[in-house]
Amino acid sequence: MGCRYPKNVRGIAKVIELALLKSHLNRRQSPDIFPICSAKTTILIQTAMKTTVFLSFVILFGCGGSLSDEQRKQMREKMEMNKIVRVTEVEITEAAFAEGRKIIKTVEDLKSDTAELDSFLKINEGRIRFIHPGQTNMRDMERQLIEAYLADESNSPQDDVQKVRNKEGDFDSLLYTKPVTKKSGDGSERFEGVWSIWLSKRALVLAIGRNK
Repeated sequence: MGCRYPKNVRGIAKVIELALLKSHLNRRQSPDIFPICSAKTTILIQTAMKTTVFLSFVILFGCGGSLSDEQRKQMREKMEMNKIVRVTEVEITEAAFAEGRKIIKTVEDLKSDTAELDSFLKINEGRIRFIHPGQTNMRDMERQLIEAYLADESNSPQDDVQKVRNKEGDFDSLLYTKPVTKKSGDGSERFEGVWSIWLSKRALVLAIGRNK
């Protein structure tokens, strides 16, 4: 009849992964899955991930290697996440600058096509947006940065990256901002607003790990 297990790899693995992850979360002392160790952040992918990868291998070999391309891709991703990756906070900040600038370049390239730009921003709604002084729906950190840019008298505001903590106080994301200015009649730069780009710390760390 042939082995039917490959069709259930994702479901079985997910159940075990969630059960082990719940147990792991109940035991750990730090509220951050990715604990910060002074100057370095040690990223230890959970035991649940290891078990998922092991289970996938058992099913793969037990069924004669009859996994689909999609299932093989998922296995490779699990194996990649199972690596122990040591990443400094400097590397995370540098990665945030690089990703933020890459997104800004995409926005600049799409400016000539309003429909494409609107589509891009809609896909990334809530993560990428342009904010201006006086806007009412700004988040607290965005408002503070707007005020800092307005108070800057250097006439050449620079892009910036700030660490963001969630309600539990854990550092889980970063905010990249790119100020936008317009030249006034007297030659000075008038501050118009900023591009606000929210980045996941986890995604940045995994991207750094893939390149190590």
